Amino acid sequence: MSSRTLVALVAAVAMTGCAAGAGDGSDRPKLAPSIRDLRTEDTTGPYVSVAVDNHFHDVHPEDNIRIAADRPFIVKNQGSNLHNVTIAGTDVDEDLKPGEQIEFDPAGEELGVGPHTMICRIHANQGMTGQFVVFEDI
Repeated sequence: MSSRTLVALVAAVAMTGCAAGAGDGSDRPKLAPSIRDLRTEDTTGPYVSVAVDNHFHDVHPEDNIRIAADRPFIVKNQGSNLHNVTIAGTDVDEDLKPGEQIEFDPAGEELGVGPHTMICRIHANQGMTGQFVVFEDI
């Protein structure tokens, strides 16, 4: 195949791809939900946040985490440092050694319905905080 033929073939394929994406978007395939979308409301098992590397995973404020009130909520310390779980506006203030966890089952009964801020008092100066909302399932 000559280089001229190859260039023409690549150009034709590229133009076909552009044409397929044109229009109002109704002909485009729907994207599957992200993992973030699937890990909250549509599950009945426990919602787990992991404390590691002076960071709470899976409760980032920008993730808008929503946990149904009838689900368990678990925080696990999978790191090698001592961490603290303090949930503002509640009596929760627990130190977790590596390998320990704290469970709120069900989350709504133990924490209450509404927005919650979780803080590691030991590493708060490093930004170890999280946010989530416990909502009443209708």
